[in-house]
Amino acid sequence: MNVVALQLGILLLVVSTVTSKKKKGNDWDELETLLENIDERVTEPTKKPKPASTIPKNPCEDHICGWGKECIVDKKGEPVCECISKCPSLDDDPLDQVCSNTNETFPSLCELYRERCLCKHKFKDCKNKANSKVHLEYLGACKQLEPCTDELMVQFPVRMADWLFQVMREMKKRRELHNLEWEELIAEAESDDEKKHVYPVIWKFCDLDIKPHDKHVSHHELIPITAPVIPMESCIKPFLENCDVNNDGNISIIEWGKCLGLKEGRPFLDYIY
Repeated sequence: MNVVALQLGILLLVVSTVTSKKKKGNDWDELETLLENIDERVTEPTKKPKPASTIPKNPCEDHICGWGKECIVDKKGEPVCECISKCPSLDDDPLDQVCSNTNETFPSLCELYRERCLCKHKFKDCKNKANSKVHLEYLGACKQLEPCTDELMVQFPVRMADWLFQVMREMKKRRELHNLEWEELIAEAESDDEKKHVYPVIWKFCDLDIKPHDKHVSHHELIPITAPVIPMESCIKPFLENCDVNNDGNISIIEWGKCLGLKEGRPFLDYIY
């Protein structure tokens, strides 16, 4: 794939991340924060104490269920997560469609994980029992992807580091890095070729390493970078799978750095330790 086209595609993702938040009912709005709760029953968000109120509190108010689920109050008055009865209507917008790992197009993330939930619990509304383990492959309708050739795979570390730099620079312009230190580092990198490669690679790892924050990136933590990019860059998934050298299901910061061409020395180790 043409490098310029790929960079433009990634920059478009940065723009869409901001504009999608303004679109009511869009399943992509909270992709990064909600995907990590796919298999969790309940997550307790941290909230500031509220003043006492005489209005009875809804038990589901502070409970977040994963994709395809909704919170209901059981007979004991306790909040529980169940398969959502009906996903929000999205007006059949093709931009809301997603492709599963079984190469099936679903109308939305909600519909995909609703089917997964129904099948996992063996409910009669399950359309295909094999979908009990279905998960998101990439955003958009399923399509024939460009083959990931050996040549493209060899070139991928440089391409990925380059477009991560472009994304960082664009986010800096938009004041969306949310960390003054990263803004200072990307400013340094703009005039230093070595740092231009190193800093964006480390930044993206830290950006993905959210839950748990343990200097390892799991399959679920990779979804925010693979799901939007696979349709444009088919090498990203096999490349990242190969980064997991010890096959433990997680990519360590050292594995990530080596995979993307960083040398085990300064400034790599200085920054992560």
